[in-house]
Amino acid sequence: MSQKSSLPAPVTDQPATDPAPTAAGTPTTNPQQPSLTLTGDWDVTVGEQTNSRDALIGGVVLLVLAIVFFVIKNTYANWRVKERVAPSRANASGWFLFLALMAVATAAVLGFVNSGRFLAPLYLFPLGGLALVSLVAWLATFSAKR
Repeated sequence: MSQKSSLPAPVTDQPATDPAPTAAGTPTTNPQQPSLTLTGDWDVTVGEQTNSRDALIGGVVLLVLAIVFFVIKNTYANWRVKERVAPSRANASGWFLFLALMAVATAAVLGFVNSGRFLAPLYLFPLGGLALVSLVAWLATFSAKR
């Protein structure tokens, strides 16, 4: 019993032998998208696109962390009000804490989603600057009393 297909045989543009390796030692798969694989403990691939599954998981993790950080922000602001701090200052301090935690969490999640792409200065410097400014503002409002 033999099966016959009405579909034509797949056509490949690649030669039967392996292409010449690049300077990093890995074969080039797509000339428009450069790729570099660093071997070692972490196996980081630079230039690789982020697949939708990883992006979705990262988004869900950030959403869960945002909810947790919002609960922490409200608990912290209520604690500061009980410590005899003005409610507006306690709320502002809580928001600065929330913003700092979210900036650090965003950088961490982006690093796990695609470390070769998102652990670059283009992404880390703005998130790190936002976290630093938020922490300085949080410390400035932390010591405020009535």
